[in-house]
Amino acid sequence: MKKKLLDRSALSDLGKPLLVKEVKRLDKQNRRLTKKNKELEERVRDLEAQLEEYRKKLFKKSAVKPEVEQPCAPRKKRGAPVGHPGTTRRRPEQVDEHVEVTLEKCPECGGTNLSRCKRHEDHYQEDIVLVRRKVTRYRHHLYYCSDCQKTVQGVGTDEMPGSYIGPLAKSVAGFLHYRMALPYRKIRQLFHELFGLDFDPSSAPGFDRQIRVRGAPLYEQLKESLPGKPFVHADETGWRSDAVSLWLYCFAALDAIVYLIDRSRGSKVIESILGKKYAGVLISDFLAAYNRILCRKQRCLVHLLRLIKKYLVYFADDRKKTTYFLRLKRLIQDIVELSRRMEPGNLSENFSIRKADLVARLRRMLSSQFGHPKADKFLRKLNKHIDELVTCLDFAEVCAHNNWAERLLRPNVIMRKITFGNRSENGIQNHQVLMSLIETARYRRLNPLTFLHQLLVDTPAAAALLANPAVTR
Repeated sequence: MKKKLLDRSALSDLGKPLLVKEVKRLDKQNRRLTKKNKELEERVRDLEAQLEEYRKKLFKKSAVKPEVEQPCAPRKKRGAPVGHPGTTRRRPEQVDEHVEVTLEKCPECGGTNLSRCKRHEDHYQEDIVLVRRKVTRYRHHLYYCSDCQKTVQGVGTDEMPGSYIGPLAKSVAGFLHYRMALPYRKIRQLFHELFGLDFDPSSAPGFDRQIRVRGAPLYEQLKESLPGKPFVHADETGWRSDAVSLWLYCFAALDAIVYLIDRSRGSKVIESILGKKYAGVLISDFLAAYNRILCRKQRCLVHLLRLIKKYLVYFADDRKKTTYFLRLKRLIQDIVELSRRMEPGNLSENFSIRKADLVARLRRMLSSQFGHPKADKFLRKLNKHIDELVTCLDFAEVCAHNNWAERLLRPNVIMRKITFGNRSENGIQNHQVLMSLIETARYRRLNPLTFLHQLLVDTPAAAALLANPAVTR
């Protein structure tokens, strides 16, 4: 009996290390599962925030009708407010055709006993003239030059030697493709039905290439002028070329707008345009690629407000964080509003006091900590760029947002959805050169179609027109 008791105690002593080892394994597994559970909870919250954001975009308040109409709420009158002055189309300054409208019988009763009154009424109507194709035969008379001992010939007005399609048709095709985002086949259909001019859709990229070759020096001049501008807006969006993912950049300055397509989304692309050191102010979003440029920066506060809106949805159940982000949102809105009221050369003492108060409040708010990894990471990022959030309060010409560059990217995004990008390197070059010239011409209040035509028939005159600062906004 005693021997059996000893055996049992020996067995219990042998089992203790195994139990300790098993407890440690279970504890380690519990910590791992607890960590994974927290990560999954954060992921669920993030997905719920994204779902709420998309739901609000899809089901806007204006599209949702109330289930029960409030009887006490007065229905708003449709149309213009009472007493609103009416407007009509401005009378044309030039009349191309005058038509006398007379009567031989009354349109009411059909009577012919009519006598003309002393007064009349003028009605102005504007319309378009559809022209058919125009075929021009250039007969080149040959001459023999005794000085150089060669046979020579001239070039006619608006003639493009070796080309069967004229410069106006090519400039219209380029305008419709890059300004109106029409695909080449629809351009060909429009030319056939409206003008009676036929061409193969595959030849349209050749039209663009001819414009690009003549406009390439102007495009390079625009790129070289950007480092000397006092401020530059920069933004980028995705692009495709023959199923390859690329990036389309937009750089917008006072009188130069440049598009650039590259495979990289890194800082080397921005450095190739502005250099490593830029003397002006760079206005952009919070993309890390812009951090490497040594210059004064202004981060887009509209982007920041969008991020804050997402965090308000993310922390909707946390009253403390929701209150904080609402206060931060109002503070950013106050900075945007103050920057809008800035006037060049007129910084009053009241403005300086208001500016100092907003900057101090922003520094205090961004120094907060919540103990939440997602919120603290966001605040650390803002605290790192705190001086780049208020540069707009130091320069009247610097905007607090980057909406200009985003609006300039929008036509490219529409074209990307219609045409799916480019198919070759020539297409990439055509796009970035022609879009840059068209948008720059528009910004300088030039007619893009007229400018493209001028570029084909008289390139030096087009270059002089684009370089004229008098037409800049």
